[in-house]
Amino acid sequence: MDIKIEKLLQNLKSKKVGVFCDDSNLYHSYQKYGWRVDFEKFNRFLEGYCNLQFINYYIAIPDKSDAVYFGTQKFLEKIRKCVTIKEKKLKYTPVAGKMVKKGDVDVEIVLDVARTINDLDVVMVLSGDSDFYELKNYVLNDKGKNIIFVGYEENMAWELRQCWHIYLNRIKEEISGQ
Repeated sequence: MDIKIEKLLQNLKSKKVGVFCDDSNLYHSYQKYGWRVDFEKFNRFLEGYCNLQFINYYIAIPDKSDAVYFGTQKFLEKIRKCVTIKEKKLKYTPVAGKMVKKGDVDVEIVLDVARTINDLDVVMVLSGDSDFYELKNYVLNDKGKNIIFVGYEENMAWELRQCWHIYLNRIKEEISGQ
């Protein structure tokens, strides 16, 4: 782990931290880079640096007829003991003769941040999606709290790189499931 990340994490001592995980962003990064976060390890890792309040994992669940359904269920069963799963149904939309899957959970994450912010000192968002940039303004400017974005380095939007951030690949040894 590099010194910059270590310093950022040390600043979390005794801070109440809530973690909000964007499955869609994490899943596509995992597919692209070949490794995923082990949430048991990630949980222990964070508990070593902060007063971890919760880890919420937001996911769109595919239909039982979808080829990825059973793999999704297996993954959720594995992480269920260390995260709170927040699910909604995956949408299937016909576009140009093909079915397009849509499973954005951004709105659910933003709403839960708004609902829980008063009980937290720091919001941690596991996503490299630039859609969360405006959430940064709300957390910092409107609520006077801190926010940290955590994601795969190769997949983090440049806007989020201007904020406090942690690249997962730089803490891979501590949190990797592979």
